Amino acid sequence: MRKLASIATVATAEPIPEADRLDVVTLEGKAWRIVTGRNEFKPGDRAVYFEIDSALPADDERFAFLHDRCLRTWSDKHGNVLKQAVRIRTVKLKGVISQGLVMPLSAFPELADRSVGDDVTGDLRVEHFDEISEQMRTVLDTRCPQGFGRREGNFPAWIPKTDEERIQNLADWPGKLKGVLWEVTEKKDGSSMTVFYAPLQRPDNPFGVCSRNFELKRDETNAWWEVAIKYELEEKLRGLGREIALQGELVGPGMNGNRDLLPKRAFRVFRIWDIANQCYVPSGERVALCEQLGIPHVPVIAAAMDVFSELPDVDAVLKYAEGVTENGHEREGLVFKEANTSYPRSFKAVSNRYLLKLK
Repeated sequence: MRKLASIATVATAEPIPEADRLDVVTLEGKAWRIVTGRNEFKPGDRAVYFEIDSALPADDERFAFLHDRCLRTWSDKHGNVLKQAVRIRTVKLKGVISQGLVMPLSAFPELADRSVGDDVTGDLRVEHFDEISEQMRTVLDTRCPQGFGRREGNFPAWIPKTDEERIQNLADWPGKLKGVLWEVTEKKDGSSMTVFYAPLQRPDNPFGVCSRNFELKRDETNAWWEVAIKYELEEKLRGLGREIALQGELVGPGMNGNRDLLPKRAFRVFRIWDIANQCYVPSGERVALCEQLGIPHVPVIAAAMDVFSELPDVDAVLKYAEGVTENGHEREGLVFKEANTSYPRSFKAVSNRYLLKLK
């Protein structure tokens, strides 16, 4: 599970010029910048840091000060509230990009004995906003746009879920991983999709289609199954004679706002998981396999780039992530995977320019 809330140490706390009441804070070992109240923190203070995309429990009074700006509510067709959460997003205040929320550790006495770096996501009932949205979509499927299907079961335990770590949480990597070659691909803005063929794991029903968290019932009107059928994925994987899972992004109409304005739904592969050997198919082999099967791959910006020799710090990586898609729209960012290995290190750089346009 992604570490959405963790114990951190304040590294710096600097006043924002021309802002009498605001400081910008940084954290040791991380490259995030967070706007806080003036003199709320000083270097060395212990704090709790909540990443962007965190969904904080709305019934925790410690987050009530965020309700006016950040409260998200899901209701049924009768107006009954089913779920509420406080969403943490990227914002720009007085010209400074602020990413996340930092609060004094003293506000959380139940965490007094925890150490710096500890993951406290579960302790504070923090969830990933996208995962809540997907769960609510399943519950409220009669109110959702056509194309969102019903759940068959949980996501298979023998396939890893897709969620890369952000470069801001890996602030030491640029200094220690010079010389490592990385595949750089465009991060597509859509919904996670996994398609697998596993006759040894599931001989009675070897083919499956999944969203980020669930396997979905077969239904040709369901967006995920519609695309799987469109690309003949069941037939292609069966003919390959291997137990593998294709993982990628479902993009197009109805998918996360379709910000690239695609006319039709499509699948773009970014990982292939070797189920039998429990490892990833190396980057070069993955691209070749997609070409062999006639399955679209996400755009490859660089097949083997010495990223940290060319981009020496986190800010440089984030700037490099800015750009446009093939259709000329703001891209979400880039994904970096260690090239040509079955056990790649990886991270993502989400464009700040893109995040600010989502406000």
